[in-house]
Amino acid sequence: MEPKLILEKELEPIFLEKFPEFPENVKEVIAQYGPYVLLVLSIIGLLGLLTAFGLGGAAIGIGAAAYGGGFNFYIGITISIITLVLYLMAFSPLRARKRAGWNLIYYALLISLLGNLIQLNILGVIIGGIVGFWVLFQIRSKYIL
Repeated sequence: MEPKLILEKELEPIFLEKFPEFPENVKEVIAQYGPYVLLVLSIIGLLGLLTAFGLGGAAIGIGAAAYGGGFNFYIGITISIITLVLYLMAFSPLRARKRAGWNLIYYALLISLLGNLIQLNILGVIIGGIVGFWVLFQIRSKYIL
């Protein structure tokens, strides 16, 4: 019996039984090329964060003021850093089709949804959660323990 992650047991029947199943070839394409797409998008995100801290250092104060005192801005930056680190850590295991990579992406999605919830971005939680978990649970079988 494989160990279950936080909320995995509760989410599994929803996204594997109540949502339409992806065709096998779609699952294979996502599992094969997904890690590279994730890596490219992570690098772009990392460059964006570096720009916010480096080249746009003055913009952080402006951005913080625009977000009402900075709470949402700094929560967003913190969540982005954590999820980007998890995405980058997941690249090698995902490429090797190891379940550890899938687990990291699962946790990154949970953390991202938590960040959206803290920022009261309810639409982001709903849409991101539905699409994210649907895709994740559809490709889970492609990753071995």
